[in-house]
Amino acid sequence: MKIWIQKNSEISVREQIVTQVTIGVASRDLSPGDKLPSTRELARRFGIHANTVSAAYRELAAARVVEQRRGSGVFITDDGNTTETVINIDTLLADLVSNAAAAGFSRSQLGAAMERWLEREERARVVVVESDPGLQSIIVEEIGVMTGVRAVAISLDEFISAEFDEFSVFAALFDEKEKLGAVLKAGQKAVYLEVNSVPQSLVGADRPSDDEPIAVVSGWDQFLSIARVYLLAARIDPDSLIFRSTGEPGWKRGLNSAAIIICDSFTAVEFRNDDRLRVFKLLKDESIKKLRHVLL
Repeated sequence: MKIWIQKNSEISVREQIVTQVTIGVASRDLSPGDKLPSTRELARRFGIHANTVSAAYRELAAARVVEQRRGSGVFITDDGNTTETVINIDTLLADLVSNAAAAGFSRSQLGAAMERWLEREERARVVVVESDPGLQSIIVEEIGVMTGVRAVAISLDEFISAEFDEFSVFAALFDEKEKLGAVLKAGQKAVYLEVNSVPQSLVGADRPSDDEPIAVVSGWDQFLSIARVYLLAARIDPDSLIFRSTGEPGWKRGLNSAAIIICDSFTAVEFRNDDRLRVFKLLKDESIKKLRHVLL
């Protein structure tokens, strides 16, 4: 993963490092066990003070994003998860038929049971477990559009105290796996969603000219913060950036002057048919495919 640092930015170098490493882990640009550049190497590469890098690494270690191994360096925390095996659908069906036959069920009985299951599947819904209201809206929007299944969102505290029917499928971002896994009830299974890499999403994107205003719009405060870090690290003139939170009154004021509007999937509905729009899709296609597989 490439780290970008802008020393003359309004955002501290420490915060730039922390944000980029955190997003790199969430997007799986950085995997458990990956080694980060040493404090001395990163300081020398960007001409910054080694204490600044050390402070960033300490903050990441406190958040359990990295671990500092004495004499070896700084590594992305190993969460102990192994890569899930991708199983071919034909193999699953063959196993199902074989197991049903071994248990004494006929093909007609299996077919009837499958039809009943498919009828129940039409009533399925996705319950997104996420406590940040701004992030809730984005995840629900993307799941609904990309799967065609209705989705609702609740906080972790609400999940713990609520009751759910058999048709509910649970979804949460990958970094919530430890918290949600600890409170899942018997029979409940969650799909953990990975997010797209910000640097990868910028590949092939046209860089605006220095005098073109760029607007970043979202109802999720962290979307605005992340966009600020990456745009400033890419040496976009801070004076050309316009940041708008949809939770504030009059947030559309002044956006007519923007040459480009960057926003999340939920906010994008406010700019239909606007050629200036650049939408950052939060969820990886692979995660949506995994969710579809559970819903089928």
